[in-house]
Amino acid sequence: MKFWLSLLLALPLVLLAQDDLNYPLFELETEAPPPFYPFSISGQYVNVSKADFRTSEVADSNLRYIQSDIAFAYTYPYNLISGLIFGAGWVGTTVDMKDNPQFDETEFNYINLSIGAFTKAVPDWTWTVTVAAFFDTEQFSLVDYTLYQGVLWGKYSLCSFVEIDLGLILEVGLKKDKVWPIFGFIYLPSENWRINMVYPINVAVEYDWTSCLTLAGSIRFLRNRHRVGCDQPNPQAIFEYETAGAEFDLVYKPARWALLKAFVGHTFDGDFKVSNRNDKDTIHYKFEGSSYAGISGVLSF
Repeated sequence: MKFWLSLLLALPLVLLAQDDLNYPLFELETEAPPPFYPFSISGQYVNVSKADFRTSEVADSNLRYIQSDIAFAYTYPYNLISGLIFGAGWVGTTVDMKDNPQFDETEFNYINLSIGAFTKAVPDWTWTVTVAAFFDTEQFSLVDYTLYQGVLWGKYSLCSFVEIDLGLILEVGLKKDKVWPIFGFIYLPSENWRINMVYPINVAVEYDWTSCLTLAGSIRFLRNRHRVGCDQPNPQAIFEYETAGAEFDLVYKPARWALLKAFVGHTFDGDFKVSNRNDKDTIHYKFEGSSYAGISGVLSF
């Protein structure tokens, strides 16, 4: 199964930040429209503990994964139903495999730039399209070291307590093109409960314990694709880290313009695959699940 999320390379970071705050453009019809905040700053830190390998060739090794990111977004509404979204961000990743036979680099960084547009011109629908580029901070090449992504996302308000989500996520670059569907629904069975079943964007069950504190159980999709340097044992190799995890979330929302989330969880078995510079001769290093924890936040103004 191919997982896409979080983070962060599954969607441009600006869209993730908006969804965490129940952004007013996409909100279900459960209350009066909130104030509009054109600027947002979001950040996240995920630390996955060492995972042992199931692949016999590297059975004595282990894998550590850490991801941090920060993003800034500006939304420009040029009328009451449509507008533009501009974003910029940074994604830093640590992929540390003990005695890695393919490469010895452990730190990888992307700078992200994105632009998008939204419209509510079609009754009961909100459509968003976003394109983004992720530039390697160590090796600048628009062809060899840059990832390009596009997102088409539609949200349909079926009624006051049900939303239907449909769309596509496209990734181009690093010798491979991929497409993922966005599909699912959001259901509000009562005032305090919210069921989010939108793959692969938001899979969670939330309970509003108090007016500003929410408890949740969710699925996190972790994936990172990157190219290593020319001076590595496998020069310009392309690696892909992929797993998913189940977690418990504690979400603090003191106001509509602020959100802070802490989470702990455990990943399922995953795959760390490495191919040559042309994305050929792929080697799969299967690893076991391990615990993880982190924190994220969004501030809008």
